[in-house]
Amino acid sequence: MTDSAPPPPNEPDATRDTVPDAAPDSGATPKPISPPPAAAPPPAAPAQTAPPPPVPPQYAPQYAPPYPAATRLTRPGMVTGAGITMIVLGALIVLLGLFFLVAAAFVGGAANSINVQTPGIGGMAGAVAGVIIVFAAILLAIGVLDIVAGANVLGGRSWARITGIVVAVILGLFGLASLGGGGSNNGGIIGLIILAANVFIVFALATTGGWFASRNA
Repeated sequence: MTDSAPPPPNEPDATRDTVPDAAPDSGATPKPISPPPAAAPPPAAPAQTAPPPPVPPQYAPQYAPPYPAATRLTRPGMVTGAGITMIVLGALIVLLGLFFLVAAAFVGGAANSINVQTPGIGGMAGAVAGVIIVFAAILLAIGVLDIVAGANVLGGRSWARITGIVVAVILGLFGLASLGGGGSNNGGIIGLIILAANVFIVFALATTGGWFASRNA
């Protein structure tokens, strides 16, 4: 029997590349090579949510304010002075009208007494009493109108401004007539005061029309 030939020395052993050599003298079997750990999956991208629909703009009603609050003009001092002067003059005129009413009642009572004794003179006294009553009623109307207009001038009413100018012109003419009519010194002083007060009222109300226009815009 012939012995098999040994492998050539230069021929590599095929089993050496696949199975590691066992440790000599240990007798243990080789451990299998564990595969490398799997890579972690990439983080999931956040879900893309659709943006909410745009809210339509809220349109406020378009209107022009009467006058900007930040630039609203304060009441001029001349308007305040004119309104107070009108109220004071109106109160004095009302008192004068009440005085003439009392005088008319006195003249009317005297006319009745005189009419008993002298019918012709009593009738004349009654006519005088009627004239005094009419004059007193006119004074009362002007005085009340001046008071009401003066109070509304302080509130910035345009109609009160126009009324105040008209009444002041009428009263100023009365004051001017009392100056031109002569008479006592007291009457001239009163007429001068009435004229000066109403000239101030006319000037104050005529030169502050812009403030009244801003208040009534």
